[in-house]
Amino acid sequence: MQYAIRPLAIAGFFVYVAFLWTLLLQHWIPYPFLFLFLGAVMGSAWFGGTIAGLISVCFSTVIIAFFFIPPVFSFKIDAAAESYFVSYIVCAVVVSWVSAAKKKAEREIREARDLLEIRVQARTAELELSNRKILERERQLRKLTEAIPQQIWSASPGGEFEYCNQHLLNYLGLRVEETRGARFLDVMHPDDRERFVQSWEVALTAGSALEGEWRVHGGDGNYRWFLIRSIPERAKDGAVVCWYGTHIDIEERRRAEQQLNRTQSELARLSRVLSLGELSASIAHEINQPLTALVTHAYACLRWLQASPANLEKATATAEKIVMEGTRAGAIVSRIRSLYQRGEAVRRAVDMNEIIRELLSLLREEAVRHGATVRIQLAPELPELYADRLQIQQVVLNLAFNALDAMAEVNERPRELTIRSEKLEAEGVAVHVEDCGVGLEPQVAEQMFNAFFTTKPEGVGMGLSICRTIIEAHDGRLWASSRQPCGAAFHFVIPAGS
Repeated sequence: MQYAIRPLAIAGFFVYVAFLWTLLLQHWIPYPFLFLFLGAVMGSAWFGGTIAGLISVCFSTVIIAFFFIPPVFSFKIDAAAESYFVSYIVCAVVVSWVSAAKKKAEREIREARDLLEIRVQARTAELELSNRKILERERQLRKLTEAIPQQIWSASPGGEFEYCNQHLLNYLGLRVEETRGARFLDVMHPDDRERFVQSWEVALTAGSALEGEWRVHGGDGNYRWFLIRSIPERAKDGAVVCWYGTHIDIEERRRAEQQLNRTQSELARLSRVLSLGELSASIAHEINQPLTALVTHAYACLRWLQASPANLEKATATAEKIVMEGTRAGAIVSRIRSLYQRGEAVRRAVDMNEIIRELLSLLREEAVRHGATVRIQLAPELPELYADRLQIQQVVLNLAFNALDAMAEVNERPRELTIRSEKLEAEGVAVHVEDCGVGLEPQVAEQMFNAFFTTKPEGVGMGLSICRTIIEAHDGRLWASSRQPCGAAFHFVIPAGS
């Protein structure tokens, strides 16, 4: 159909029409067949393509040679007409080719235009669909920003408002058109404006994120604290194209912080009051020992002086002990005050064995009154410690006196107080104060180091608390344990060089 029947029919039709017109016009126009048959070739090539044009050339050549070139009704061609006949054939072929080529070009152009229109329509449909999707996403995003219980905004690169969600509009008491081009400075508290302007200008200049707490004016005329955060959106070249930000209401948190600060101030005042009471109790507890010794030595001094004759030598020795105990009492008060006032401790190089030996005479006198004996076991070559001698003496005395009190009601076995020193390779020096008393009950062991906890009717409950404070101030640790088969032991460790 495409390459035979259709081209043949088109060529036959145009050639036949040209033949009929030639028969009609040859009596009035000389040689009309040249133009008519060239027109037939052109029409055949235009409507039928190259094949139809060539077929038309063949048909027209045969007809012209038989009917119109002498001798007529013969395929012989006169020699004088050969050149014209050949020229016709060449012209017919050229016309056929030009007409077919032009038709083909027009057809391709038309097809290309149609294809372009189809593609344009498809692209337009795609753009319309994409625009609808973008509009739908924008609508969903706007609904999302309105649904989020947060104040959200966007601003131009220069810092002017471009969009505020409904939550922010409701708080500011403004309409959408009233926020166009507005600046943050218009809604800031006067006291916060300078600080905000500095932070915002730094963010705009550097293109960095903004975060801070400022007070924002509300539509009701009140200011509330907000945590304001903003981040820039950048183009591919790094330039800031807009700013996105949020306002987080922290007014309740601010009020809670203020209330907490007031509560902390009140607690600090109460703590100072309690500290004064604790200090008083500590001084009363610690000063009791040297005062007892002072009274004892004073009575002894009186007895030596009232003797007949007066024993001045022993009275003088006893008076020297009174002076020593009085000095120690003043030092105890000073050390306890510095302990609670966080003053600088007087620390020097000390020998733990020497500290224990210095206390031995006082401990033996106290042990005699309790019907007990004191035994010491001192490890040789202890490392030198850097500590407050008086404070460490107070710790050892407190632990020893507590041990003697714990053995006061023991009658079925000897009352023996043991004080041991021990060299620790890793930690330094350890001291153990052991008794043969009633031992430690679990509920007592849990609370014995708490301030104002005591098991003695006349106690104030500050001794062990002060001891632990002193040891921990020397970077050490203090703890208690039960002995087998009876009694209790208190241990403390002080690192070497501390």
